[in-house]
Amino acid sequence: MEEFNLISFDGTDIHCYMWNDVQNPKAVVQIAHGMGEHCGRYDDFASFLNKNGYIVIAEDHRGHGKTCGYEKRGIVEGDSYNDTISDMIALTNNYAVKKFKLPVVLIGHSYGSFLSQGYIERNGDALSGVILSGSAYMNTAQVAFGRVVASIQNFIFGGEKPAKLIAKLSFGAYDKQFKEEKQPFAWLTRDKEVVKKYIADEYCGAAFDMSIAFQKSFFYGMKTVYRPESLKAIPKNLPVFIASGDKDPVGGNGALTTRLYEEYKALGLTDLDLKLYPDARHEILNELNKDEVYSDFLAFIDKVTAPKE
Repeated sequence: MEEFNLISFDGTDIHCYMWNDVQNPKAVVQIAHGMGEHCGRYDDFASFLNKNGYIVIAEDHRGHGKTCGYEKRGIVEGDSYNDTISDMIALTNNYAVKKFKLPVVLIGHSYGSFLSQGYIERNGDALSGVILSGSAYMNTAQVAFGRVVASIQNFIFGGEKPAKLIAKLSFGAYDKQFKEEKQPFAWLTRDKEVVKKYIADEYCGAAFDMSIAFQKSFFYGMKTVYRPESLKAIPKNLPVFIASGDKDPVGGNGALTTRLYEEYKALGLTDLDLKLYPDARHEILNELNKDEVYSDFLAFIDKVTAPKE
């Protein structure tokens, strides 16, 4: 794995990663990680993709990982949701397109999938396909409520304060579904060792809460993503694979994930697939059935990047 820095449009230093142990690469896979985590957690999956002929690139989002550093975990400036999409587009253009001149597939997990929903509205033509993992339809009353809470808290406390109330209403609520297991963050995966590593990781969500400004930008970003004029900008022929566990509380145990699929279908997207993995939770790439997920993701990537006859 190679680490490098990308200077984004506003001068922000974005910490990036590349897994390039590949002979004769077929395409580039770009990963967008979730909220309260970092790219290092995708090393196993990236190595798997390398073995199958794909270069992998990724960046630690604003407020995350080495992009922000230990002291600034969770803290952002400006419109971090849309600015992060701009970072992702810059990474695509500078590496997949200009450096490697190869097709690119975007994989977004959780928050990364919500960023990817915005990305395909702005830069979908650059992609051969997109996988939305642990995703959901986010134009809901709960999201609207989150927008109000974040705005009020931002006015009262300022943007840098940890958004503890929002964390309690989201992550805390997700835990309730698995309270009999008596392990925090059990909603992430059935693999207890993965959960233990997540909790011990100082750059993951058990160690810090995202800031109020981050949450405010995210909730307002979700408002713009679902505007009709935004949705219409998604290329109709873009292959989209939506994948989630059917016990993932972020996706409403499949209900909100299915709703996203139905919304995209109603838009007229012509290459659209949905898979809900039985009993799997939020992090399907870290689940007990991850070999099945790896295989499914690889099959999609192979299909959408295969040379056209």
